[in-house]
Amino acid sequence: MIHHSNYLEAFLLQIVLLKTIHLFLFCLFISALGWSQTDSLQPIVIKTVKTVDLDDSLEDLPFSLSRKRYPNKNLQQQLSLDEYLQGIPGLFVLNRNNYSQDLRISMRGFGARSAFGIRGIKIVVDGIPETTPDGQGQIDNLALGIIDEITVLRGPSSLLYGNAAGGVIDIRTQQDFENNYVQAGITTGSFNMTNYDVQAGFRTGKASTVIAANRITTDGYRDHSGFESYGFNATTRLPLSDTDGVNFQLNYTNSPLALDAGGLTIEEVNLDRSQARARNVEFDTQEQVQQIKTGISYKKDWQDIALNSYAFYTYRDFNNKLPFENSGAVELYRNYYGHGTDISFYNELGNWNNQLQAGYAIALQEDQRLRFDNEMGDVTNQVLGQLEQYHNYGFYVIDKLQNNNWTILAGLRYDINRIGVEDRFANDGSGDSDYLNALSGSLGVNYSLGNIDLFANFSTSFETPALSELSANPDGSAGFNLDLKPQTAQNYEIGIKSSMQRFDYSVALFYIQSQDDLVPFQIEEFDGRTFYRNAGEIDRQGLELSAAYQLSTSLGFSATYTYSDFTYEDYEINGTDLSGNRLPGLPEHLASVAINYSRSRFAAQTSMDYRGELFANDSNETLVDDAFIANASVNYDFTVGNDRLSIYGGLNNFLDQDYFDNVRLNAFGNRFYEPAQGINGYLGVRYRFE
Repeated sequence: MIHHSNYLEAFLLQIVLLKTIHLFLFCLFISALGWSQTDSLQPIVIKTVKTVDLDDSLEDLPFSLSRKRYPNKNLQQQLSLDEYLQGIPGLFVLNRNNYSQDLRISMRGFGARSAFGIRGIKIVVDGIPETTPDGQGQIDNLALGIIDEITVLRGPSSLLYGNAAGGVIDIRTQQDFENNYVQAGITTGSFNMTNYDVQAGFRTGKASTVIAANRITTDGYRDHSGFESYGFNATTRLPLSDTDGVNFQLNYTNSPLALDAGGLTIEEVNLDRSQARARNVEFDTQEQVQQIKTGISYKKDWQDIALNSYAFYTYRDFNNKLPFENSGAVELYRNYYGHGTDISFYNELGNWNNQLQAGYAIALQEDQRLRFDNEMGDVTNQVLGQLEQYHNYGFYVIDKLQNNNWTILAGLRYDINRIGVEDRFANDGSGDSDYLNALSGSLGVNYSLGNIDLFANFSTSFETPALSELSANPDGSAGFNLDLKPQTAQNYEIGIKSSMQRFDYSVALFYIQSQDDLVPFQIEEFDGRTFYRNAGEIDRQGLELSAAYQLSTSLGFSATYTYSDFTYEDYEINGTDLSGNRLPGLPEHLASVAINYSRSRFAAQTSMDYRGELFANDSNETLVDDAFIANASVNYDFTVGNDRLSIYGGLNNFLDQDYFDNVRLNAFGNRFYEPAQGINGYLGVRYRFE
């Protein structure tokens, strides 16, 4: 159901944007050339200044941060991003195996409400934002096999990244390799899963390029849950000198099939866990996605000044069929593009090093949304057509003071968020527009005692409704549901963290008070479609613990525990007071244990996650059981001259636990449950030529 007439507009827009990027780069190159000539008579100090971001040392920033590296990617199945997020305290993942609704990630309770995609959490890939300005994030366009490092900032983060209440997932892809290489692999697994992947890394002059492509197919554990996807990623890093460089990225994904098996009642689960909801089969519920993204970034360091700038463009073509007739089919054509720059100044104030950073970020999103009737799987009459816009202009200033023991970081950010909708179906010129502007601030202090750091911070954040949430009107009308308001939060946190040669640990206590949280619900008329409303006030308080110990050069151990007490403090629905109830979809207790072993050519890892009980609805009438989920994987390398042959495999849920991969919050008719697969495995082989 893709209307290719819209491609012309997108193609022309892409040409304009790329020409703008080229002009922008040319100006940067000329200015950098002039600056470098001016500085040529002075000694150059490489990287004396860094922008205040997640590239900093974890100990320097007074926040809760976790960083994970992946030296052996054959230990991941590379089907879902949650394989790379295991063992991060405060982070909870659902919906790994329903590819039509995407991974649902929550941090400290933010993001749990998402009907599809990642909400409330900012995703950044190689310094360029992946999340749209209205707060929606997908990671289906990234080849997981090229992920090299992930840094997670837990807690409100609007100061650095704008529309993000829960935190940040900062992904860095592979950058360094010793020799040019080409590798190819195939993975097969349960439920007819296959993953073909090809990757290459090569240098030409100063530039280094990594290219990756893959094709994934699976029938899925449940009926009507098959998935097919093709992906391509390319990144190039070009140092222009010892102090500056340019990075390019291009990725494309095409997922022509992602079926949705739907939610079941507990009676249906007990009858057959693998069945699909009959109505989902009848209406052929599924999604189709095509997306292309191009991005470029530039960094320059002088003796006392650092510059960072980026620009990007994304086009997304999305089709979705839902399990009801009236407006049960959606087509969406998205153009998303933006640019940002920050500049940092370094000077000394007595015994203090002072780093002042100022910057701006511009992100423009335009969604052309069409709705049609879904007559038992056939897309028929158009019932809605509108252009939805979200324009964000963010301006911020951050100051970082540091001496031998103390780090003080403070900042302010102001975001201008303009939303608008224009009816293009009735052709009567009607529409809505509004401003959802926000001021954010943060103050953090870190005190270092050798290998131990004590920190405390206060920060505020905001999260606006996404365009898809604004366009979901419970009365079925066009336009926006302007009754929805942004949610805001205030975060208080204290903690301790330590990094030693063989032992790391961290402890964080937090209290977050949020207002007007966006809460999902469903109604009988549109059974299967999600709508949203604001809750009055929510209190979040919790404890996050993590520890990692390297017993030897071969054997490592890590463990995490999270306690979450998230409750409605002021929430009333239809005369029913829900104050004091727990937030649904979030367990009170989370724990994980992992063991990693690597020696010579052999590597293995095993993990066990405990997920406590959680509620499926705001009324707290339905409690979902707890679960232990255990996974294991191994890899063995054979050397063939300069080449390498890797054989790997794994078992997921090897304790064969009955648990739920997803819980649909406040689902109509008590269809909360999406059962997870039992014990399942995979086996693969990769050959690397060097």
